[in-house]
Amino acid sequence: MNDESSLPAQDVPSGKGALRPRARLLRTLGNDLISSDKVALIELVKNSYDADATTVLVRFQGPLEKGQGRIEVWDDGHGMDVPTLQRSWLDIATDTKRRKPKSDGGRRVLGEKGIGRLAAARLGDELLLVTRKADAREINLLIDWSQFDQEDAYLDEIEVAWEISDPDVFSEEGQAASVFSDSGSEAWRLGHGTILRIEKLTHTWVADDFIELRTALTRLIRPRPAEQAETADSAKADDSDGGTTQPDFQILVELEDVPEALQGFAGPIDPSADLRTPHYQLRGSVDSNGVATLRYVQQEPPLEEDLGTKTLWNNDKRAPLAGPFEFEINVWDRDKDAIQRTLIASSSDGSPPTSKDHKGFRETLDDVAGVSIYRDGFRVLPFGESGDDWLGLDLRRVQSPTLRLSNNQIVGHVFIGADDNQGLKDQSNREGFLAGTAYSDLQTLVRAALNELESRRYKARHPDKPQPEKKGGLFERFDLSEIRSALATNYPGDSRLIGLIDDKNRDIQEGVAEVQQVLSRYSRLATLGSLVDRILHDGRTVVTRLKNISRFGKRDLGKTTLSSDEKIAIAQNSMEETADQAEMLSSIFNQIEPFGGRKRGRPKEVRTRDLIQKAISIMQVEADDRGVNLAAGDADISTRLDEAEVLLVLVNLIQNAIFWVSTQPRDAERAVVVDARSNSDSSLTLIVSDSGPGVVDDLRDRIFDPYFSTKPDGVGLGLSIAGNMVEDIYGGELTLVQEGPLDGATFEATFRRRV
Repeated sequence: MNDESSLPAQDVPSGKGALRPRARLLRTLGNDLISSDKVALIELVKNSYDADATTVLVRFQGPLEKGQGRIEVWDDGHGMDVPTLQRSWLDIATDTKRRKPKSDGGRRVLGEKGIGRLAAARLGDELLLVTRKADAREINLLIDWSQFDQEDAYLDEIEVAWEISDPDVFSEEGQAASVFSDSGSEAWRLGHGTILRIEKLTHTWVADDFIELRTALTRLIRPRPAEQAETADSAKADDSDGGTTQPDFQILVELEDVPEALQGFAGPIDPSADLRTPHYQLRGSVDSNGVATLRYVQQEPPLEEDLGTKTLWNNDKRAPLAGPFEFEINVWDRDKDAIQRTLIASSSDGSPPTSKDHKGFRETLDDVAGVSIYRDGFRVLPFGESGDDWLGLDLRRVQSPTLRLSNNQIVGHVFIGADDNQGLKDQSNREGFLAGTAYSDLQTLVRAALNELESRRYKARHPDKPQPEKKGGLFERFDLSEIRSALATNYPGDSRLIGLIDDKNRDIQEGVAEVQQVLSRYSRLATLGSLVDRILHDGRTVVTRLKNISRFGKRDLGKTTLSSDEKIAIAQNSMEETADQAEMLSSIFNQIEPFGGRKRGRPKEVRTRDLIQKAISIMQVEADDRGVNLAAGDADISTRLDEAEVLLVLVNLIQNAIFWVSTQPRDAERAVVVDARSNSDSSLTLIVSDSGPGVVDDLRDRIFDPYFSTKPDGVGLGLSIAGNMVEDIYGGELTLVQEGPLDGATFEATFRRRV
């Protein structure tokens, strides 16, 4: 009989088999799915939380060197019996928690993927698991993870065994009694819980590791809302019996037989007292439609304000796939004066802080800065970790440094529920959410909430000041005429110095003229971005029609049953339709032409109605998408304004109006009207009025500031660029008027020169 293994490949008979993983797969999964020892410990703490523990003790016993030392994770959870051990703990990737998303104590479980126990394999080579369920016997399970590193061993060849005995560790006189009695837990009396004793550590633990671990554990559990924290602190201070309020879940860290330099990392996990009083705070809740209820607090000048409800979602086509959720955003200014005030206020003796104190405060803030996400009370990594800027805050600040906040100024918390946010799915490595619409919607909503805080912070940091006498546009300030006049008066004989002033003034004015041209050119390019959607939308439609005319014409002309006259008629009809579509393409190209880079001659005479219609056509696609009605007024005035420059101003104003109108309810009036007016002094005014929410009085003078924007992702340059162009090139002004054709905001751009 022939051995099948010796047969040629093509002669081997069909068959079937099963995938049979090598034993080392288990260690590989642990190292790949659990990104660090810190994350591994967090996974074990999460398992304790799922077991309804109220206290978790993480104990380190030195020497904490690779191949030595011990880590113990004690919890007072409900423990396990043998069926639970087999069904839940030894069953890798079990769906037990997915099928039963609530713990026996009513908590929403966190470890749905069933791979948390691989964290123990990441931390050390040996594991002793001791567990006991109430009114059951105690289980001891020993695993030597190094067995799984054998090259030739298969996973199903390595057995793990457990022993069942009378209660020892979790007996009334056992070791658990001394571990938990000081923490306030009563579980040791009931005789249930779990300990994971991990030995022969796979990595050496140093001070930086403990800093990272304590920081991560500090932010692991959902922080108490500010008012609850204050109440709890008061309760502790007023407790005449010396007792404390027992939290729902607490984490303790102990270190034994370690260098003295590491001893300071032991103790309960509590947030830093230095960061209890943020300079600014916004907290609130967001419902499933993106409508938020907000409350704002700032320290200086003192202010606490209910902001009522605000719509953070700006998409009429669908509701957000993220929400409902709650949030709290705490913000600190990092400049020396702000930190100085904070440190003095928190100082017990009122002594002035030193530069070291300032540095220490910033370092403390750096350690915990970021916006964390908590799902059902537990933190989702890596959101809010150092370097994790999942909201893109640092990029927003680069674009608008005066208004926007950077990631290292914020300690934020977003609180979601898994049942209400089922679109937010974990990545397999437990490092964040899968990219998708729900995640993108959550980012949009949180940034929109942050924008409410940023606007109010800007106002607090830039209080109203008397406005200096206006001398015209931005570039008219680059003028040395006043200096020349003063020199001529005080030093009339110094013709050389006055001549130098004149020469330099000419150079400055020539430079200003060049900057104005560059500004105008780049402003045209920016407006081209708005044109692209229009070109793509209409251009693709025209191209599709041209293809259909060609295809159907070719098909009809190929029919042998048609007479020559019929074919001529078909050809003539196709050419006429082609000419119509070509005219449409020409119209689209005409919209782009004013923004081209080639040099133009003197402005030609144009009609304001034509300019307004062209601006409306540029923004029509965006208006339709947002459900906004764009309309032109009745005025039709002859002018010689530069077409591209006027379109730049109009497009900026219309785009701004469309955005704010689209924040209004669907059943409200959603309109933008664009009109023109000829004034008695021969100037020309273009008017853009909308039915949006308008501009609150506190912000009316600020909206023209460069980099100030109340849009969640606004850069804050649109009104500034448009205003400077009207002022510097046309000697006019861009103003927000009190009343207009519609009830929202009305902007008027008045052109005085070159009209």
